[in-house]
Amino acid sequence: MKKVFLAFVLWLGFGGATFAAQDTEPSEAQGQNSTGVKILSDGFYKMSAEERGKALNDCDASHSYGGCDKIFSQEISQLIKKCNMGDGKYSACQSLLTIIDKNCFEKDEIGNALSCDISGNLLIKMNKFPMGLKRLSRACEVGKIGESCLFCALTYFYHSLDIDEVIKYMTMARDLAYNKEYLNEMIKKLEDCKADKECNPAKLEFQ
Repeated sequence: MKKVFLAFVLWLGFGGATFAAQDTEPSEAQGQNSTGVKILSDGFYKMSAEERGKALNDCDASHSYGGCDKIFSQEISQLIKKCNMGDGKYSACQSLLTIIDKNCFEKDEIGNALSCDISGNLLIKMNKFPMGLKRLSRACEVGKIGESCLFCALTYFYHSLDIDEVIKYMTMARDLAYNKEYLNEMIKKLEDCKADKECNPAKLEFQ
């Protein structure tokens, strides 16, 4: 099952299902939590939605966190890189989680949603699935972050095989993606399996 999940993730990652950042309007104290720690970069709102989407796609392990400096403040960006989603410095991960996890639930704004995305991904990596899914679903539903929707779907597929939740978040990811073809194929395969009482979703293959 784990091999299927990893193949699923890699196939999607290289399949071109790129997501755009949602256009947002700045608000007072946006990007800062109650402790005064800045979350967003000063240049966040100077980029177009397309530029932000590209930076977000670059700000992950497979791209060596190349776009993080454009999205997040210097402090948060450095913590992301040092933590390396749980594979780096433990102290950096703890500091990052302490800051962003609190920020995740403070407001329904883009900086908070991005905090939910990082926190959710990190908690999933730490095998804290219920906590991670709660944050990823918030990033997906409130922040309209396509990557969060997709990872939420993949986590449900791998962790619980809750096919209804997989379809729900895969559909939300599809709606936010530039290239919808890959996700449409997967959603159809999932829906066909759901309709077939003899279909075991654990044996689904996506190629």
